[in-house]
Amino acid sequence: MVGPTAAGKSALALELAGRFGLSILCCDSVQVYRGLDIGSAKPSAAERAQAPHALVDLVDPDVVFSAGDYARAALPLVSAGPAIICGGTGLYLRTTALTSSGSAGEGPRSDDHGERRVAFEAGWEARERDEGGAVHRALATRDPSTAAGIHVHNVRRALRALWLCELHGEPISEVRRRDPPRLRMNLLMLVVDPGVEAVDAAIDRRCEVMLTRGWLAEVEMLRARGYDSRHKAMRSLGYRELLAHLRGETTLEEAVRDIKSATRKYARRQRTYFRHQFRDLLPMAQIVHIAHPDACPNTRVEAFLSAPAPTAEVDS
Repeated sequence: MVGPTAAGKSALALELAGRFGLSILCCDSVQVYRGLDIGSAKPSAAERAQAPHALVDLVDPDVVFSAGDYARAALPLVSAGPAIICGGTGLYLRTTALTSSGSAGEGPRSDDHGERRVAFEAGWEARERDEGGAVHRALATRDPSTAAGIHVHNVRRALRALWLCELHGEPISEVRRRDPPRLRMNLLMLVVDPGVEAVDAAIDRRCEVMLTRGWLAEVEMLRARGYDSRHKAMRSLGYRELLAHLRGETTLEEAVRDIKSATRKYARRQRTYFRHQFRDLLPMAQIVHIAHPDACPNTRVEAFLSAPAPTAEVDS
């Protein structure tokens, strides 16, 4: 269950979980952090009582958490039986769905690569702040093929690709050419997307609701505990803007305006990602686009769950 933020994925996932007796595996790069609850739209206690939820509250906000870390946490749950993977962090889903060779062997944060990667990314992030576009230009020099598929403003993806080039000592496109990605799970992908105007309006409404529920107080509490913009979690969408307000750099009105604008842009990037990123892995019949939760093909979901699953490829 994927799609842009505020598209209605969580509500539909809850409905399907109840209908088919499934658990929900949250696939969100902010919900993995403890304490970042309101701004990440983390499932409430009432929602968790309706259906089992997993892969939330995995680490504290000062821990750097990667797509590879997510995959290692998710795979045992996926292997245990059918479940609904629900969220908008496409890279987390893709990394989980592919063999580790296909995802280019990112390496866990807890191994010998961990400190090296943190230092590598911190250095390039600082350079990017001083010289916009530096990360993408470096990637274009080191791996033109991979750089061509990443927007110049998508610093996160470009930096991850640059790190993988560093880790493997060669262009990551060459690593993937020798050992292309392969699926290790059976997927029926439901892409929920009511359209740009509807999602934009939902984003604005949700932002206002989050603020009335105490989002700013949540950020103040996290800041009081020592979590700030030094930590990747606190640079997440919405949290960074509210931190800037608490530092006196913007008014609350300006921060809210910036959050809404940035979230709308993020939703457009998500839409593009889910339109293209799984076509190389799944038959088109297993990628179902729906404009509204009411259009969910329940009969098709039931047939998919009832069919014998193909033998999955398991990493050694």
